[in-house]
Amino acid sequence: MRAVRIGLPIAVLFVVASAAAVAVPLVRASMSASEPDERPAAAVEQFVCAQVASSVDDYCDRIAEDLGRRTPVTDDERVAAQPRRQALLDGLVREFGADCPGPLEHCRLPATTPEAVRQALIAAGFNDPAVRPARYTDPAPAGTILYAVPVGRACLVGYVQSETAAPPLIVGRLSDDACLSP
Repeated sequence: MRAVRIGLPIAVLFVVASAAAVAVPLVRASMSASEPDERPAAAVEQFVCAQVASSVDDYCDRIAEDLGRRTPVTDDERVAAQPRRQALLDGLVREFGADCPGPLEHCRLPATTPEAVRQALIAAGFNDPAVRPARYTDPAPAGTILYAVPVGRACLVGYVQSETAAPPLIVGRLSDDACLSP
């Protein structure tokens, strides 16, 4: 008798808990199907960075950290920035005689200076580009020429190293609305 008094409430509790475990997800699923979620989808930013394993310059980590400080870029902003990215690459071809095999491949160009990169960006139609030697905290290898230009709510950020230019990344703006930290 004592076993029944203890076992019966436990059995009832188990049945109620099991029913709730099945019913709650079903109710939530039916509610979410009838009421669209107005929250924006989380943006996922992916990039590929290659560096020599023995390199002391951890610029791949700095690129990841830099992306974490920027606002996410929407699909529409990324699509809108693509023609401007191509215009930038076309400007490097015109101004430096660069060889840019594709939009995601490094361009080959003669050795240059930050001022020459600034002038090439202006000639390509980018007013007031940010151009300077990259620092150890920047999203580029140390000692390269780093540049950034605004494109709507996004930015094109790239760098020139010796006789190559990395294709610019389409990234969001920093918290101060700039494309490059001062």
